[in-house]
Amino acid sequence: MTTELIDKIKQYWNAQPCNIKHSLSTPGTEQYWNEVTERRFFVEPHLRDFAGFHSWRGKRVLEIGSGIGSDAVEFARHGADYVGIDLSAESVAMSRQRFELFDLAGEFHVMNGADSAAVASLGQFDLVYSCGVLHHYPDMTACLDNIHNALRPMGEFRMLVYAKNSWKYTMIQKGLDQFEAQSDCPYAKAYSREEIYDLLQGQFEVLRIRQDHCFMYNVPKYRAGEYELEPWFAAMPEEMRAAVKEYLGWHLLIKARKI
Repeated sequence: MTTELIDKIKQYWNAQPCNIKHSLSTPGTEQYWNEVTERRFFVEPHLRDFAGFHSWRGKRVLEIGSGIGSDAVEFARHGADYVGIDLSAESVAMSRQRFELFDLAGEFHVMNGADSAAVASLGQFDLVYSCGVLHHYPDMTACLDNIHNALRPMGEFRMLVYAKNSWKYTMIQKGLDQFEAQSDCPYAKAYSREEIYDLLQGQFEVLRIRQDHCFMYNVPKYRAGEYELEPWFAAMPEEMRAAVKEYLGWHLLIKARKI
């Protein structure tokens, strides 16, 4: 791992924070943020169940890689004591503006999840949550050590990473797709279930691992705000599309508990 690579990761996500184009409305307006939320959970409805926002009322929640605050808003609205960190200063600025607009309580920090002293300064948490983030960082082990230390006894860790055994990763391997909607992502990795068990061994008890999500829409129309299935997915019965998501989904969803 080099400082140069970390700088490239920061620059990449500062240039276009994740999901920033999920609305065609004026950025920063109430309509813009409402449309960003609507699109996120329409395309990825499994995330509500995965996060379990309603379960954390009155609990301390730390999000590693808070992005533009889409999940942060849900945690805060459901009464969590929320703290979010992100490498991207632009993402943090947008999250703070979003919370101020909707009069929500929470705090955000520009911070590296691998920085032990910085993460320790935030205190202890009932949940550490990281959705689609840690597969973009080259030192997963350092982040997991800090997450373990940040959790209270029996605290929960919920993490979403990309799945190797997936439709999309197969397309990436054949040069027919890329990790992110925007090109030239400086670092991304997909994981098998076995690799996740190995990474968490000794620090976390794995409660559940499952797969979900396969992006099936025509990309140009999706960018224009329309939802039209690609013809090969449209030709499938709904139960076949559901099977693809369950067994070949791009999202590997892990729920674990601190040992």
